[in-house]
Amino acid sequence: MPVREVRYTHGMRIALMLVSLLAAADAPFPLSVRVGESVDICTTGTIQCPAVAPICDDLSVATAEATDAGLVFKGVKPGTTLCSAASGAGSGQRRVYKITVTSAEKI
Repeated sequence: MPVREVRYTHGMRIALMLVSLLAAADAPFPLSVRVGESVDICTTGTIQCPAVAPICDDLSVATAEATDAGLVFKGVKPGTTLCSAASGAGSGQRRVYKITVTSAEKI
């Protein structure tokens, strides 16, 4: 059976590029924090603030707290967990974060 070469049109190439960019945008945004420290997610530029309605998969690794500065994720013990927050700007979108908590001595 002969092998047929696949040729993509210009439009197909653009569509493939857009799909790959959108898939990358849906990947969890990585954040690193030390035990006992916090990161203000509004300063990361990854979400329209105010950020609200936080959810973390493993509260023994990281928690979310509302502070005067805004919503923060705080490291509890070393490990990795997924957390998310909703945009309070009315768009209804959630942003997912991959939180890596390291011991207080190193990051």
